[in-house]
This record gives sequence, structure tokens and C-alpha cells, in this order.
Amino acid sequence: MERKYRALRTIATVFKILGWIILVLGILSACGTSASLLLGGASYMGMVGPGRGSDAGFVWSLIMAAVSFVGVVVFVGLYALILIAAAEGIQVFLDIEQNTREMARKLGEKAVAPPPPPPSQ
Repeated sequence: MERKYRALRTIATVFKILGWIILVLGILSACGTSASLLLGGASYMGMVGPGRGSDAGFVWSLIMAAVSFVGVVVFVGLYALILIAAAEGIQVFLDIEQNTREMARKLGEKAVAPPPPPPSQ
């Protein structure tokens, strides 16, 4: 059976691949951002800011690293979810079209020819 709408199938595939790539790269980016915030704050321990001479720099960097990690993962996850859902939505419409075409073909095969008209006198 022929597959119609190849461009839409290609777009759905590209959206799905992009969604997964963005999700993986976003999680890696969140890890990198959090690590840089954590290490950067740890290097300033006791140098500047309130609580000079204490571990306040490390605590604040730990809090900011956690907040940034959660924030980036949530936003990247939503964006990836939108792309994957769009791909699935396109695929659903294409499947509905294919099923409708198959059903019409099967019904056409089972159709009985109408009886011939009665002879006119």
C-alpha cells in the first residue's frame, strides 16, 4: 500500500528526533551549568559577600546550582515534550488518513452491484 504525505512523515520524524536531542543536550547543559555554579561559588568561599570567612559562598552556590538545574530541566523538558507531542499528533492524523483509506477500499471490494433496472415495456 502506498504511503501518502511523505513530507508530513518526514516532518514528524524530524520533530521527534529534535525533541530527544534537545532533551538530552538540555539535561547535559543543566548539569554543566549547575556544576559551574557550584564550583564557582566554592572558589569564592570566605572571600566576598555576607558571612565573610564562613561557608556561606558554598551554601549559596549549592542553592543556586539546585535551582538552576531544576529550572533548566523543567523548561527543556517542556520544550522537548512539545516537539515530541507535535510529532505524535502529525502521526495520529496520518494514521487516521491511512485507516480511512483502507476501510474505504475494503468496503468498495465488498460492495454488491446494484440490481439491474426492471425491463421497460
